[in-house]
Amino acid sequence: MKNKALTKIDNTRWQGIKILIILVVVGFVVFFGYGPLFDLVGGGIAGRIIGATFGSIFAILMTMFLLNKQTEIEQESKKSERVFEEKVLLYKNILDLAKNMLEDGQIDSKEFESLPFTMIQMQMIGGDQAIQIYTQFFEKINEIYASDENDVVKIPESKTQEVFSLLSRFSVQCRVDLGISDTPVDESIFARTLSA
Repeated sequence: MKNKALTKIDNTRWQGIKILIILVVVGFVVFFGYGPLFDLVGGGIAGRIIGATFGSIFAILMTMFLLNKQTEIEQESKKSERVFEEKVLLYKNILDLAKNMLEDGQIDSKEFESLPFTMIQMQMIGGDQAIQIYTQFFEKINEIYASDENDVVKIPESKTQEVFSLLSRFSVQCRVDLGISDTPVDESIFARTLSA
């Protein structure tokens, strides 16, 4: 029952831990028991067979451990690649949606109704800081759209700068989340970008 709840990666890790424990046990047995066993057998062909057997067992277990580790790393890598691709796609979709809103200077009901779904997607795969900044952007768009009862709401000039600022901060955080940069853009560069 417990194994069903484990993911493939967790299962691979658990297998690696078990093999490592077996390696340690075999290592202790060989270290402490090989000498007396070899003395008991008295060397010769029997001693060589025992030595070859222990060597083979140790080599097999070591190979299993290394293959298990390699599988674990590959699974993690595939997962990371897939998540990275999904994040890039999601972040680009968010920026494209925002671009459409800001280019025509208005928010229509279709654009507005798509925002909660991107928020849900952000909660699924986005980084915490990116989600936080996107939430601020979402709240600002919600505030603008709620200020008018029409299906198409014009974005006031005074709010456009705030929306651009939030989008810029979001894109900077996306860079950090995607691993393109370890640190956010310097505040002076950020301020110059906004003023431009």
